[in-house]
Amino acid sequence: MKHYLLSTLVLFSLFALVGCATGVETEPMVEPVSETVTEPSPEAAEETAVLPHDPTEPAALPGPEPPAHEMVDSLTAVAAEAIAYVQDEQLFIRSLPDGEIVPVHTEPCPEDSYCALTYLKWSPDGQHLLYYYYDGSSKSLRVSDRQGHVQIIEDVAFSRPGGWSPDSRTIVYMKQTDTPAEVTEESFMGGWVYDVWTVAIAAEGSLETPERVGSWNSPGDGCGGGGRSPSEVLYENEGGTSYGYRMGVLEWSAQDILLFNRNCTNIGIGRFDMTTGTELPAFAQPLRNLVLNASGDRWYAATGYAWEREDPENNQLLTGTPDSLDVTVIPTSAKVELVFVGPVSGSLYYTERNQLTREEVAERGLYFGFFEAALWRIQPDGSGEERLLFGAEDHAYAGVTETAVGDLLFVLVENDRPLFAAAQEDAISEAGLQAFMPQRHIVQLPAGGGEPQMVLSNAGQPALLP
Repeated sequence: MKHYLLSTLVLFSLFALVGCATGVETEPMVEPVSETVTEPSPEAAEETAVLPHDPTEPAALPGPEPPAHEMVDSLTAVAAEAIAYVQDEQLFIRSLPDGEIVPVHTEPCPEDSYCALTYLKWSPDGQHLLYYYYDGSSKSLRVSDRQGHVQIIEDVAFSRPGGWSPDSRTIVYMKQTDTPAEVTEESFMGGWVYDVWTVAIAAEGSLETPERVGSWNSPGDGCGGGGRSPSEVLYENEGGTSYGYRMGVLEWSAQDILLFNRNCTNIGIGRFDMTTGTELPAFAQPLRNLVLNASGDRWYAATGYAWEREDPENNQLLTGTPDSLDVTVIPTSAKVELVFVGPVSGSLYYTERNQLTREEVAERGLYFGFFEAALWRIQPDGSGEERLLFGAEDHAYAGVTETAVGDLLFVLVENDRPLFAAAQEDAISEAGLQAFMPQRHIVQLPAGGGEPQMVLSNAGQPALLP
């Protein structure tokens, strides 16, 4: 299994480096887990390195030496008071600001099986972590408290893993039934009926009996994918994709209306009334990256099917309320790729990535370097817009949130420079391939200004395989 995986990664990386973009995927690629469980120390996790602030020149191409890393695997979830991440096969919760680390019970992946631990999502109050787990045969949701105690919700839909009620006391999730959906013009490929379920968390912390709320018709479609570089795969796992949409949207608003992605391409937002258990009319225009504000009564999203398109009505920042189909445009200085809400300040944060010319790409020789990235802040009324960070062509930003004191936390994803450099010098072997993979870092930007500081380095560098 491990040798097959390494061969697959080699082929995947070569396809990515030439920019191949073919094929259809049904699930995003997730890094495999290994068999060694190692708990990191707070000292090993903390870093003091300072990242460059608003650089104007592209970074020099590094040599083929593998970067040092802490064997942190899979994706992360950042909340105001804690960070959740996976190291090897083990899920950890790290408290902020003291850095206390608590291991979360995680079963080892069965031998010769493909397993996935993804879609980490904190409850609004930050006391419970929800995540999706695939053990090679079944799909489930897991919910952990801050002490690492886990409970399981069996048989869930893959593309909409789960969401939280505004009071953090109930989990909503979906199940795909065996009933074909009604065929319409928009679902020419057919689809399936999905059931909406909830499970409450009792006062003592146990999960109560699940309850079916109602059902809705999922339009059939194809899933985009193929040809993504390793950096794009990391970026996809952090809440964005190479096509600019956020995976697994399922949000429970203060009006008791669910907002969710309607199909596996995650483009288009549907609505479901939790009070009556019925589907509501969906938004007419394509929306992506939908998020709720801290009070849960207003949503924000970006327009269009893919952020890199040149349509002037695409990549706009929109807002509205879940109980209405009316939308309002918030003018921005740059095209909006991903959008986030600051839970403390109420500010909006959005990412920008502009495509480079073919000549620029050829000069820099890099797949992920097709784009230049920036991180912006803007107020919900459109005022106070400012560019916070500009990462040249070798960074992308995701998972933006705020700490309890208003510091900015975000995930920074690096590009394929080490992998590309090693490939150019024939320095890649199967055993060492993963040492050259791109990395993700948890970074903190002080609310009062100053340089960004590393909180957790290499939070997602794939573990080396023997």
